[in-house]
Amino acid sequence: MNCIVKNKRHVTLIEMMIVMFLIALITGVVAYNYRGALDEGKVFKTKAGIERLETVLNLQVSENPRLLDNIETNWQGIVAKSPLVQNPAALTRDGWGEEYKVNVENGVIKVRSEKLDQYHKTSK
Repeated sequence: MNCIVKNKRHVTLIEMMIVMFLIALITGVVAYNYRGALDEGKVFKTKAGIERLETVLNLQVSENPRLLDNIETNWQGIVAKSPLVQNPAALTRDGWGEEYKVNVENGVIKVRSEKLDQYHKTSK
C-alpha cells in the first residue's frame, strides 16, 4: 500500500500581514466615510429641530403675547406645556445632544445651536 503525500502549501507570515493590512485599510476608509454621514445626520436633525422649535414657540406666543417677555429664560417650560409637542426633552436638544439657544431680536424668536455653528465653521 503506497500512500501519496501531497505537499500542503502553508500561509506565510508576510501573506497574513498583507491581508491584515488590507482589511485595516478598508475598515479605515469605511469608518471615515461613516463619520461624515453621521455628522450630516446630526445637521439634518438640528435644522429640523430649529424649524419645529421656532414654529412651536411662535404659535404659543401668538396665543399669549406675554410669553415673549421671558421666552429666553423659560422656553423649555413653554415647549413642555405645548400640546403640539409629544416629547419635549427630544425637541429641546440638537443632534449633538446640546440644548438650543433661544433669543428674541426685534420681536422675532431666533433659535440656534452652538454645535451647528461650529460644524459650519469647520466644514468650510
